[in-house]
This record gives sequence, structure tokens and C-alpha cells, in this order.
Amino acid sequence: MDPDPFFPSTTSPIFQPPHCPRDVCPSRQPGSPFLWQRKGRYRRACDERVVQRFQCRACRRYFSTQSFRLDFGLRKPTLHLALFDTFISKVTQRQAARNLACTRKTVVHRLRLLSQHSREFHERVLAHARSRGGLRGDYQLDELETFEGSRRMGPVTMPVLIELHSYFVVHVEVAPLPPRGKPRRRELERGLERERVEGVRRSGSRAAVERCFRVLAQAHGRGRAPMISTDHKSTYGPLLRKAIPGTCYHVRHSSTARRDFCNPLFPINHTLAMMRDGLSRLVRRNWGVSKRREWLERHAWVWIAYRNYIRPITNRARFTTAAQALRAVAQRFTKDSMFEWRLVPAR
Repeated sequence: MDPDPFFPSTTSPIFQPPHCPRDVCPSRQPGSPFLWQRKGRYRRACDERVVQRFQCRACRRYFSTQSFRLDFGLRKPTLHLALFDTFISKVTQRQAARNLACTRKTVVHRLRLLSQHSREFHERVLAHARSRGGLRGDYQLDELETFEGSRRMGPVTMPVLIELHSYFVVHVEVAPLPPRGKPRRRELERGLERERVEGVRRSGSRAAVERCFRVLAQAHGRGRAPMISTDHKSTYGPLLRKAIPGTCYHVRHSSTARRDFCNPLFPINHTLAMMRDGLSRLVRRNWGVSKRREWLERHAWVWIAYRNYIRPITNRARFTTAAQALRAVAQRFTKDSMFEWRLVPAR
């Protein structure tokens, strides 16, 4: 594998632009050459960094190395790296805004930026692995339950699919669950108001689990039937046979067994426990819970980028990440290298 097939090449001391930043540039058409020339430099006022300027020979527009960076257009170019640490460290948005002397609107904007980049990078890694024969491993799936706004009126399910030997998170989904229990009067009023806006709240567990299995069907390598272990929930078997036609091995284990290292479901249980420990939105019964499940999913993708590509698998394996152990990538990323450049468009 190339050392870095996803970002602009930084191995050479002289930066070479991979493409024109304008989507409508004629050089972006298939088969068209990309010709460019250097056009001086300028110094950024926010961080005093010298930036190389270029000109595209096809559209005659100017751009620079900053056009390919993730902090393009940001007034505080290092704030998203500081916020990344808070997003994976069980810090709420308001507390992060207080600690870093910014507004909550800025925190929301950077969360959207980091989550979109993290998800696109992960999808690019799976696509790159699929082009080389697919992932090789065995998998586990389980659902984590939380809520949005109200514990009774807004329960949420969160199916998580991992590779059980490397603890690599393959996919995650967030879906609603129907109301449960007897709500209080205030909770009932809020639930009725949300129902008028979003419609009747129905279970999305089956659709979310099926999407996870479909991602696995695309990412897993051909020539070897995957083995998926779950608990005894009755819907997993039919959904697995529907999403992965052909031969696959479905192993079921008891979810009520003692959750120690000897439990066959220890890898997925450990991953879900780490998610609850790292994401402020998943800490049980506090005011940091998500008000909308869409933002819970965004937050989860930031944590997945950290778990798969930045954090070592264990404290003993300090130089090996989950993605390296699964051979999905060749190098270990840091938060600076992960969130420095934008992704190169897929060819």
C-alpha cells in the first residue's frame, strides 16, 4: 500500500497540487490534463505561515496550498484540533466553548467539519481496501441504547459493527425507537410536539442493522465467508441473510453472561463501554445527552476516527492502531496528520 493514498502527497519538500480546487474546472474532466504554475507566495495574517500560490492553466484561476487544507477559511486554524480532544474526552459542547474561549456555534461548526471529514476518510479507507481484495477478519455487532431529549419519549438505538480481533469499527448507525414507559405530562407534551413535526416515532432498528450488514458485505473480501457473532436477538439472522446472500457464518452468544474477558462478546462490549466513556452524549442520564440523534451520529464518527486510526489498540501495542492491525492502512495517523489536508478526490 502507498504510505498515504488519501491526502495530497507531502513526502516531497516541494508541494505539488493534486488537482484544481474548482469543481467546474475543465481539468477535472476525465482524461483532461492538469497543468499549473507557481505564482508567488503570501503570508497568512492569522498564523504568519508562508503559503505558496498557484495558477491553473485550464481555468486561469488562482489557488494556494491553503485551498487543500482542512482549516481553509477558518480564522482560528488550530481550534478544531483542540476541539477534537474534547470531543473524544467526554466534554460537553458548552464546557468545550468555555475552556477554549469560543462560542457554542463555533463548536457546532467544527464538530460538523470534523465528523464529515472523519466519515469520508473512513469510507475512503473501506473503498481502498475493497479495491485490494477487501477486509479480512471476523466481526461482531451489538446495539447500544440511548435517547434524544427524553428517556421515555425519545429512545435511540445505535448498532455498532466491529472486527473482533483488531477492534476496528467498521460501521455505526443511529436510529429511533418507539416511546416506552409511562411519560410525565411535560414529556408527553414535548413528544406530541415532536410527533407533529417528525411524524409518528417508529422503530428504525431493523433498517439500521441491515445497513451495517450491507456495509460489511461491500467491505469484506471475496473468497472467504465472513463470520458474524451477535447476541440472540431474533431479527439479526434474517437481516444478515438478506444483506449478505450466499455463505456466511452467524454465531450467537448469550447477552446475559458475565461481561468479563472470557465472554465471547467481550470485544463489542468493550467497544461500547469505550464509546460511553469517551462520548459525552452517551453518558447515562446527564444534561449532555443529544437533543437530536443526527448530532449523536456526527459525534460518533469523530470518535471512530480516533479509535481506528489514531489511538493504539492497547497500552502495550503503543505503535499499532486498529486499522494497521487489520491492514486497512499502512501508517498510524496523528490528529495533526488526520485533520491537516482535505481528501484527494477519488479517481
